[in-house]
Amino acid sequence: MDNLSKYYKAATEHLEMVFKEERANIDKAAEMISESLKDEDNLLHIFGTGGHSIMAAEEVFCRAGGLFQINPIFFCGVSQINGGLKTQIERVPGIASYIMKPYDFHKNEVIIISSQAGINSLTIEAAQESKKKGLYVVAIEGRDICDKVPKDCVARHPSGKSLHDIADVTIDAKVPYGDAVLDIKGAMNRTGAISNILVFFALNMIIIRTIEKLTEKGYNPPIWKSANIPGGDESNSKFINKYVKLVKAM
Repeated sequence: MDNLSKYYKAATEHLEMVFKEERANIDKAAEMISESLKDEDNLLHIFGTGGHSIMAAEEVFCRAGGLFQINPIFFCGVSQINGGLKTQIERVPGIASYIMKPYDFHKNEVIIISSQAGINSLTIEAAQESKKKGLYVVAIEGRDICDKVPKDCVARHPSGKSLHDIADVTIDAKVPYGDAVLDIKGAMNRTGAISNILVFFALNMIIIRTIEKLTEKGYNPPIWKSANIPGGDESNSKFINKYVKLVKAM
């Protein structure tokens, strides 16, 4: 089997694990979110707390087929646009509360915190701060990484905690230890990362199930339509004026 076939096989096998093994947790998360979003002034907050994890918030924000009621917490300090090495700020204790301070959170809203590792200081303290504010915490993490990284590893929060230790519901994205899945002869390290493929899949399943639950409960939640097809702008304009006032990043 060639390496591209091996990568396809590894990715699809892990996607199948998420699909089969995490459906109950996805359903629990969607139930909490749908109950909150029955109030059209409530938002689903999402915080990707690392250099690549930040893309989790980008994936579902202003996204065709996604909910208008999504509020991403974007922290440029962990964006690689500012320099790849600078993303190690995710390891610095004490900054989560300052990042989250400007946001208007309502008690019993839900926040999704996504981290492929689920161990660094920004991740742990974002979850702790969310609980202080009365939010329900849905975690997306790679449990294999959480379980195998030593408690004294420099990448960890000083407490040694993992995201699932704090969250109300945890979805294991099945990210393998080290993320990359391929050993290529002659290459110094593994290649073929799959974490974002898995995280995006889990996220979109949460959104799908949330919308399904809202409709079952008699609600018709506002959903983005692609602005690249006829009627997209017109459909979206019905809700933009409302949510531009509630969602800081819009």
